[in-house]
Amino acid sequence: MDFKTLREIVKENAKGFEYEIYLLEKERTKIATENGEFEKINSAKELGLALRLQRGKRVGFAYTTDLTPQSLKKFVKDLCEITALVPEEEGRGFIEEKLPPEVETSPFDEGAVKKSVEEKIDLVVNFERNLIKSHPYVVGTRETSFTETVYSVLFENSFGVSFSYRGTAYSIVTSLLAQSPSGDRNISWGYRAARYLKDLNLSSLADELVKKVTETLDPKPFESKNLPVIFHREAFASLLETFAPIFSGENALKGKTPLKGREGEAIAPPFVSIFDDGTLKGGLATHPYDDEGFPQRKTPLVEGGIFKGFYHSLYSARKLGKEPTGNGFRSSFTSPPRAQISNLYIAGEGVDFEELLKGKEEAILVYDLMGLHTADPISGDFSLGANGVYYRKGKKVQALRGITVAGNFLKLLSDIEALGNEPEFYGSVGSPSVLVKNITVGGI
Repeated sequence: MDFKTLREIVKENAKGFEYEIYLLEKERTKIATENGEFEKINSAKELGLALRLQRGKRVGFAYTTDLTPQSLKKFVKDLCEITALVPEEEGRGFIEEKLPPEVETSPFDEGAVKKSVEEKIDLVVNFERNLIKSHPYVVGTRETSFTETVYSVLFENSFGVSFSYRGTAYSIVTSLLAQSPSGDRNISWGYRAARYLKDLNLSSLADELVKKVTETLDPKPFESKNLPVIFHREAFASLLETFAPIFSGENALKGKTPLKGREGEAIAPPFVSIFDDGTLKGGLATHPYDDEGFPQRKTPLVEGGIFKGFYHSLYSARKLGKEPTGNGFRSSFTSPPRAQISNLYIAGEGVDFEELLKGKEEAILVYDLMGLHTADPISGDFSLGANGVYYRKGKKVQALRGITVAGNFLKLLSDIEALGNEPEFYGSVGSPSVLVKNITVGGI
């Protein structure tokens, strides 16, 4: 069914209601390899319609994958009945004016899409084979998964706000196995994602994986203590992603963030800023509009150490008397939009790794964090498993595995002492390495 026909069916069967149509078409191809050998390939397509209807202060939501005319008519009529029963709520509703976007188009890798499946399989196989040969301690990989996603979005509401775009995304997840001469075995995993295949940066991923897995071989016992911690860029990016809800306007509305009412307050050193940037060039979440029809933009959450405000959906912005920030996103067509991050990253002037260690009697470099699902994004508290390296006077002393790091994310932000100069994005979240003043480290 073409979009014009779909729209007419919605309009005809939802008379007396405002409407919002969100149509998502997605094709995903997944290639799996192991130890440098091709294993399997899977491909899946989906096409789904999300529909919201509004009457007064009532907004109803439903979705369907059956777009045949008869089924669609019933779907719309059923949603009309549901919407009439939804409780009234201030702030619910649709964008009523189309605003010009700051980004005209969504990144789309035409060249990569046209590459043959064989070329993409060769890319993954060769990546794994080179990875295995990269260090004498490396003994193999677990499954490497490469995914190509090609998607398109069509959006229109009854107030005349409409847009469409196409996008591509590429990702790779892999695990590397290593064994030291003493027989100790270790495994580490890595991840990269990009909108263009050429930006996947496989060489950086390989270097990072080898460094992590080999430097944490042959761990030794470690006493619990408080000391400076350098969170490797991947580790800090995972922390930032875990605690991103602290900056959510919807959480502020619910009283589920310790930052409510603290706008204008210093929560980090002056050299630290945190941005959510839906206009970031090549960003994984960069599009002209969010999933409600508001232009995506660059939103300072923390700037010069000062907490500037929250990222908002249309609903949270209206309820709190703020301007939307273009952060009304859907996890899929199966969910209504809510306040979520786009491209989130920490920024500031950075220094070399050696400078981060300079003058430190002792410090720990944390490569990996485990148990992030146990962290509390409302309070900011965390106690996580970690792997890394113990340094004394700038020199590596021993590897560490199975230690714990504990603290509070906002306290951690306020105690940042320096940033590294090697930022990297892991999916839609980016960070350099981050040196933090004394943190509680549990030994083994």
